[in-house]
Amino acid sequence: FTSAAVMKLVEEGKLALDDDISKYTPFPTHGRRILIRHLLNHTSGIPSYTDVGARWGRTIRLDLPHDSLLAIVRNDSLMFEPGSHMYYNNTGYYLLGVIIEKVTGQSYGDYLAQTFFKPLGLSGTTYCGVAPIIRHRADGYQVQSGQLVNADYLSMNQPFAAGALCSTTGDLVKWTRALSSGKVVSPASYARMTTPEPLASKRPMTYAYGLVADTLGKHRVVLHGGGINGFVSDLRHYPDDSLVIAVLAN
Repeated sequence: FTSAAVMKLVEEGKLALDDDISKYTPFPTHGRRILIRHLLNHTSGIPSYTDVGARWGRTIRLDLPHDSLLAIVRNDSLMFEPGSHMYYNNTGYYLLGVIIEKVTGQSYGDYLAQTFFKPLGLSGTTYCGVAPIIRHRADGYQVQSGQLVNADYLSMNQPFAAGALCSTTGDLVKWTRALSSGKVVSPASYARMTTPEPLASKRPMTYAYGLVADTLGKHRVVLHGGGINGFVSDLRHYPDDSLVIAVLAN
């Protein structure tokens, strides 16, 4: 969803894939050119705030504003030169949400609702803030000493544009069909979202812009999975087989 929002803004001329992120955010680039495209395909080299242990862990219950959350890794060195390697990076997608808000003048959740959820009839999809009462919101669980217990609390300010949406299996199937058929972004934009760009290191890439393009046997598949406290998700589209599979588990 975040990648599609970025591509929509690119189509409207409100930002460009080759824009330096410093045009939109004061997040430090350590003298390197980090581009919008680097955030989209996890090649920026920026460390992921979810991978820094206690520095992040002690804040997960807090409703941190953007600058405080990003401060967790703000002063960390880059992991590699932008564009040279790929490392899955939640900071990058958090920053994309910040950029979407900067460009549109709307909150991330409001922009997605206005641009995608309402026009496409995704009535079960919303920004999943903790405070709002969301009809049919599922509870998340985890196993502790062999018993199911409530999942550890996580402020949904924390995942933000890297994973703070609620949805249903039906909506995810509807979304995937709309996205792949040109009803969300143009076919050219969707092709960019599903065509991995080569790395300077020559390492094979399957991750494009917010979607993985791979094969299962002889079947092409476009996919993404996710995990958060109490929940796991998997969404796969087999375009040559007209098949979409959405799995949500709590």
